[in-house]
Amino acid sequence: MTVILVLLCLAIAARELYSAFERGRSPGAPEIADIRTQLRALKGTRDELEGFRASQRERLDRLTREQDRDREALGEADARIRSLIAQINDRMVPDVNDRLNRQREAADLQRAAVERLAAEVAGLRAHLVGRLDQAVAASLGAGPADMVAGSVTVRPSAVLPALTGPYERFAERHGLRVELADGDRYYLSGRSPRGLEREFIDLVQGLRANCAASVEKARPLLDALRDTDRGGIRLGPLLIVRTPESLVCGVLPLAELLRPESAGLLDDPATAARRLHQLPEGRFCDVTALGALGSSG
Repeated sequence: MTVILVLLCLAIAARELYSAFERGRSPGAPEIADIRTQLRALKGTRDELEGFRASQRERLDRLTREQDRDREALGEADARIRSLIAQINDRMVPDVNDRLNRQREAADLQRAAVERLAAEVAGLRAHLVGRLDQAVAASLGAGPADMVAGSVTVRPSAVLPALTGPYERFAERHGLRVELADGDRYYLSGRSPRGLEREFIDLVQGLRANCAASVEKARPLLDALRDTDRGGIRLGPLLIVRTPESLVCGVLPLAELLRPESAGLLDDPATAARRLHQLPEGRFCDVTALGALGSSG
């Protein structure tokens, strides 16, 4: 019994000592309150930080969505711009280029027409000066200037420019000068019709004899005529007629040139060819073979 009481007393003493020790280690009430206040402040700060982070994340998400919408809108605008550019290139640019080309062609035609008109005016002025010089010479006792008529008629008419050059050079080789060209009609001076008649008869006879000098003199004109379908040239009394079947030349009598029907003889090449076939042998030559030879050469 005594032992039990002693142990009980020791246990009570130990409890008191432990309680006293614990009271010495534990903080006081103010300290606990301050700690609690700090904990609440820290908790509030953490909550604020979490809220700030959440708001920033929401703002970033909103900005990302807005950037995506802006990027999509820019892509759509860029696509529309490319589509408009493509439509302009496909529709408007060709039309503009076509209009510019037409305007350029019209300007070129106008420039060519002006240049051609200027050349014609210069030619008329030179012709007028020549006629005045002849009038002055006639007033001093000189004889009148000799004039002969000529013409160039071909089909298709598109080949006419290729024929006028050889025609005018052929006339020049026979001493003739073009005073005036009006469409397919020519007025030339420098030789009398009578002198030309004798010279052209000699040329036709030289062609009949295949004389090299005569062939060489006539070959450029024959080549040019052979490249046409039908038509012919007239130079004073000389006619060269092209039909699909033949190329013939002849020298008409001067008296026949006064007849009205002779003026339009080349309007019907077939009729003109038949008329040349009716001429005396010394005034006519079939130069079809000579024309072919000249073309191949």
